[in-house]
Amino acid sequence: MDRKRLFLVALSPFVVTVAQAQSVISSTFHLGAYADANQHFGGFQQDFIMQSQGATLNSYSGTVGVIDNDPVNSGKWLRVHSSASASWTDAANGTVSWRNMGWEHNTIDSSGAKLNGFVINGPVWSYTFAATSDATFLMNYDIRGYGDTFGLWGARIEWSGPGGNLDLVNAYDPTTQGTFLRSIVAGNTYTVGLFNMGNYFSSPLPNTTAGYMDADYTWQIGPVPEPSSMLALGGLLVMSLRRRRASGENS
Repeated sequence: MDRKRLFLVALSPFVVTVAQAQSVISSTFHLGAYADANQHFGGFQQDFIMQSQGATLNSYSGTVGVIDNDPVNSGKWLRVHSSASASWTDAANGTVSWRNMGWEHNTIDSSGAKLNGFVINGPVWSYTFAATSDATFLMNYDIRGYGDTFGLWGARIEWSGPGGNLDLVNAYDPTTQGTFLRSIVAGNTYTVGLFNMGNYFSSPLPNTTAGYMDADYTWQIGPVPEPSSMLALGGLLVMSLRRRRASGENS
């Protein structure tokens, strides 16, 4: 029991993460949906949300959805929809979720469906902050496509600092998982954003396809590992090993 306890104490400086305080500047939240069941006749249907806030951390949540009926071909239509939410635990931790971003086609003529950035020319979510200490920004992403995923396009993680954006766009299947990591320097201002420009333009043929995607993003701003901390950790581990050996010899 004593040997296990010494080992856990030695690991604790490495596994415990201390949230770094950041100065909140602003954030935005945008959703858009556009449907045109027949691009040769009639108009189109469109809905969008555009929200923002200053130095506060209020949650966002919204849903947009439209259906456009073909004015020439009875019983033909196109439906487009998009939902998302974003919340903060504090200035250095938060989550963003995308749900049911996609469309259902029941068209026979040339049609057009657009999502989010293709409608409002902006990211679904963005967060701007000033760094009060050197740190790292880490975002885990999990994007999942369902049905006919062509045109959903996935996401682009936008980053205003060194290292730039991470383009996760795929015209055929948005499904992907991974981690996005960038360095933060005290005194600088950074903006992180999640962008989607889903779009689907079909030819004048019968189309009954349907597809959508969900996504989850979890992000945090954490400390930069210091060499001195790693040396101290190494010293504790050596001490622990020596004590374990001494205990074994005595036994």
